[in-house]
Order: sequence, then C-alpha cells, then structure tokens
Amino acid sequence: MDPQNPQSASGSRQQQPVYDTAHGGHYGASAALAQSGFAPSELYTGTWANVHQGLNGQYKDILTTYWQQTINHLESDNHDYKLHQLPLARIKKVMKADPEVKMISAEAPILFAKGCDIFITELTMRAWIHAEENKRRTLQRSDIASALAKSDMFDFLIDIVPREEAASHAKRNAQGTGSAQTAGPVAAQTQLPTQHMPAPNHAGHPMAAAQYGMPEHGQPELDYRQQQAMYPGQVQAAPPQGYGQPQAQMYGEIENMYGYTTMPPQPNA
Repeated sequence: MDPQNPQSASGSRQQQPVYDTAHGGHYGASAALAQSGFAPSELYTGTWANVHQGLNGQYKDILTTYWQQTINHLESDNHDYKLHQLPLARIKKVMKADPEVKMISAEAPILFAKGCDIFITELTMRAWIHAEENKRRTLQRSDIASALAKSDMFDFLIDIVPREEAASHAKRNAQGTGSAQTAGPVAAQTQLPTQHMPAPNHAGHPMAAAQYGMPEHGQPELDYRQQQAMYPGQVQAAPPQGYGQPQAQMYGEIENMYGYTTMPPQPNA
C-alpha cells in the first residue's frame, strides 16, 4: 500500500464487474451491468455504429454492454477450440454448398461457429427488447421482424423475414385493442334477451298445438266435423248419440225427403 497515494489503493479494492450469464443469459447479465453503471461511456462509431442502431435509453445501454463484453472475451480470454455452440460439420456442409469453395481450412468453421453464435445472440436480444416494449414475455415471429427492421445490418435477411410483416403485426395489434374495448358492451347486450325466452314446452309458447292442426283436449270431434263441412255438396253429419240409443230420427228424415205418403197396405183377398 502506498501511503503517499491512498486513492490508488481504494481504486484497486474496487469490485470489478461480473458478467454472469447464469441469471437471464446474456441479456440478463448485460442488463445488470448497465443498471449498475458499467455501460460503455463512449458510443461506438465508424464500423461499430450499427451496434445500437434503432435503440434508445436503457436498451441501447444493454446492447452496447453486451458488445463490450463480447469484444473483451474474444481479445483476452482463453478459448477452448474443442467446444462449440454450433456443430462444425453442419457449418462445413453449408460452406461446401457454394460451388466456388474448393478447400476449407480447419479454423474456418471455428470462426464461423463463433460468428453465428454472436449473431444469433444479438438478434435474440433485439427481438426480446421488442417483446418487452409490447409488454409480452414470449418471443414471436413479429418480434424478430421488427428487430430486423430497426438496423441496416440485417438487410440481407429481407427475403427470409420481409419488413411488411412487422408493419402488419403492428396494425393487427391496433385493431385487436379496439375490438377488445367494444367486445364487453356487445357481449352484455346480446345476453339480455336470452333471459326472457320461455321454455320450449311452456304453455305460453307461441307455437301452440292448435297451430299444427291438432285438436285440443276436450274437443275431439269438433275440428273433424268442421273439416268435413269445408267441401260443398256433402251432407253434414248429425251429432253423435250415445251408445245403445235408436237412430229413428235419421230414417224419418229419409221418408220425408220425397214429399208423398207411403202406399197403404193391401187387404187380403
């Protein structure tokens, strides 16, 4: 310890920032450092100008912190070239798909694997930022499309994820919000009439038995006689009599139909 310079001792005892990806991955580690005040004070310029393109506020600090930690890791840390996030055989197969590629060196797939790892991580962080801005906790395809639209660095992916998809998703969100606000009153209005509907078999139902042409109880023969009287030229039947009563009245009407008396009986010779 230098007694003449106590500030140097206090500066050496200052805790170094820890980039811990165990809590929330790269996004959580970068957010923790940015909130603690360890975000880069100088913004990237020149070739690195597109690092924070399209971002503002705390989200810009989170992404610049991630890139600063990535650069420090590539330049200073020891790397194990036997462990990779992506399979080297698959990367080599993609490289061989180009007809102009004749030979592939041993370190080329390793560099491509690390580059793809950084690219996927940054794109995921940008998509997650868009999801948080829309108060969601699940990544969607529209989040990736919106993340690509905010930076010119991702223009080569225009054929895979068109920019129009992000605009259409924003329009659907606006329409969904408006329809959700009107859904409540409409649903309440549609439920009110159903409370006053009578039961199907209730006596007050408008479709009574008489409308179907069926006789009501207590009048079994009235409707039948009315239907017979509808046709002209028919004789209306007399009311039915009880069982066992004589039918003399009907025969008497037949005798008086012709207007003359019957022949008297002849005397016996």
